[in-house]
Amino acid sequence: MGIVVTVMNMKGGVGKTTTAVHLASIAARYSLGGKPGRRVLAIDYDPQFNLSQTLLDPKTYFAIEKARKTTLAVLSEDDVAINPYELAVPGNHNPPKVASLVTRVYENKATGGVLDLLPSTMDLMYIALGQATTQVKPIEERFRKFIAECRDKYDLIIIDCHPAGSLFTKTSLKNSDHVLIPVVPKNYSVRGIGLMMAFINAKKANETSPTPHILFNSTPRVGVASQETVIRNDKAYGPHCMVATLKWYQAFADPDGGAGFVWNSTKPYSTQAFQNLIAVATEFRQRVGLRP
Repeated sequence: MGIVVTVMNMKGGVGKTTTAVHLASIAARYSLGGKPGRRVLAIDYDPQFNLSQTLLDPKTYFAIEKARKTTLAVLSEDDVAINPYELAVPGNHNPPKVASLVTRVYENKATGGVLDLLPSTMDLMYIALGQATTQVKPIEERFRKFIAECRDKYDLIIIDCHPAGSLFTKTSLKNSDHVLIPVVPKNYSVRGIGLMMAFINAKKANETSPTPHILFNSTPRVGVASQETVIRNDKAYGPHCMVATLKWYQAFADPDGGAGFVWNSTKPYSTQAFQNLIAVATEFRQRVGLRP
């Protein structure tokens, strides 16, 4: 049974996509102290589709979008006549099969490691705009069924969710076991964490909330930012903070179009950046219970 993790923060500019793409990729490529290479699915659940742009070159991406193999197909059976004023709720409550939508990004047949991607599209914004006054139960059911099938096919499913309260937030959190909250230790960081905790804990009776994990991102290579210390000392947030932090390295910002990742980089400090990423990913694996 695969583990589902939503990567999200209600505050933008915290490296959400950078965190999601690196953790998904590294889990597929390296053992992290357990089995070599896991079967990983990265789901781009953000209309800005930054995760998709990071992993796919433009030609490949636009071909996939034209073929309607995106997260929009999970939520809606007809994306031809969508408009921003009226959300067409699907009559069919069954989403397409996982295999018909995902794109293989990486595979190592020797280790069994796989990274598949379900790309996003800007058209996904129509769903967000039209959901407020519409009965969305069929859409929620399609997403739930899709994730259930994903659990049977992958060891780890990472959802890169957009930073706003919407149908995406609701469906992603309801179907996740864990929430990874990237935080840049600057002013207003606490506010972003507070909003996330409120969303995580807003559940109905008999529903369980996903387990939150706070990851400090873009931290100094030497020393600790004062805002990080404040958050770690906060009784409400401290217990959820990861020990390892993702430090600031240019190498983490370089990937684009499926290239430029730190494990292939020869740029200055790329080795240190890779070692830092391994440390974060290893603790992440242990925290979410990805079996050795």
